[in-house]
Amino acid sequence: MRESPYEHDFAATLGEGLSARSFWKGRVALFAILRALGIGPGDEIVLPGFTCVVVPNAMRLAGATPVYADIEAGGYNIDPALAAEQVTERTRALLIQHTFGIPARIDELLELARRHDLLVIEDCAHVIGGEHEGHRLGAVGDAAFFSFQWSKPYTTGLGGMAVVPAGPIGDRLEAVQGEAVLPPRAARIRLWAQFQAYRRVFTPRLAWPAQDVLRAASARGLLVGSSSGAELEGEMPTDHGWRMGPAQERAGQQRLPGVAERNSHARSLARLYDERLAAAGWPPAPRPEGTALLRYPMQVANKDRLLSAAREAHVEMGSWFESPLHPVELDKHARFGYAEGQCPRAELAARQLVNLPLHPRVSEPEAMRVAGFFLQHAEAPAA
Repeated sequence: MRESPYEHDFAATLGEGLSARSFWKGRVALFAILRALGIGPGDEIVLPGFTCVVVPNAMRLAGATPVYADIEAGGYNIDPALAAEQVTERTRALLIQHTFGIPARIDELLELARRHDLLVIEDCAHVIGGEHEGHRLGAVGDAAFFSFQWSKPYTTGLGGMAVVPAGPIGDRLEAVQGEAVLPPRAARIRLWAQFQAYRRVFTPRLAWPAQDVLRAASARGLLVGSSSGAELEGEMPTDHGWRMGPAQERAGQQRLPGVAERNSHARSLARLYDERLAAAGWPPAPRPEGTALLRYPMQVANKDRLLSAAREAHVEMGSWFESPLHPVELDKHARFGYAEGQCPRAELAARQLVNLPLHPRVSEPEAMRVAGFFLQHAEAPAA
């Protein structure tokens, strides 16, 4: 199966010698990557204990074992030293996640992978078009996957992309995609309708009611949700064998050229938040210079009360991450191989984290309103 125009252009944005293949969701792209790399039963993958649950679930469904390492102090990405402690003779791969678009400590993690002959998979669900210290995010290791779900840098409704080097791995990924099928027509029609409604109706002040409608309608099977109940229980979802539909590909092709503008807008709003928060004594979101954040993370002492107040005031504010394996409750993490207390930094961050919006529909006046609300209602965590 030849690369589509969208796949070709997406790979080209990351550099030469890469092959991209599209799938129904980002997690489906990860599942395809694991198959293409030959990762399966008996293999372990070290990943941050601060991620979306669909990531370790894809590993489990491929037959591999996820092994969690805590995040770095003062940040949200995997700590290289703690990742090294989790490597065993069964470890086949290291998964690097760029949380909120913040680049992971790439050089240290690549050195760890080289030392132990590990494959490197990048989780780029939160970033498109990012660079750090000479590295183009998504072209660092042996494979990378991207997400185009509603809350990502740009959306095709749902959707994901797997990127690997051209050659033998690229050929295997092509074969995996060749086994995938188009989503059922009913699912494609529902997703197209949702996408059109999102484009025409969504505004920051409608974020909370839109979220409620999406969850309620998805639970009743009226809309296409990001995750099924069965998937959040650790079961195999039916859509892990689906590739991206034609309408999703067309939407992605249209939005890909706007990545640089989106990232510039996000940097501008992040600087605005930096200035407003710093003036009131709050530390800015930790990140290297030039980072294009997906969302602006802040830790507070009154997370639940703050989010409740934001809902009442129609202020867009996110709750990522609600648990180390978002959004599954901590007491249900054992089914995904996570033991409570295993990643204390991640667990603390999940109890305290909220995030402020940076997407293209947030204007500077709206960002000022969000920042003002945050300063009025947020309580700083204990030092």
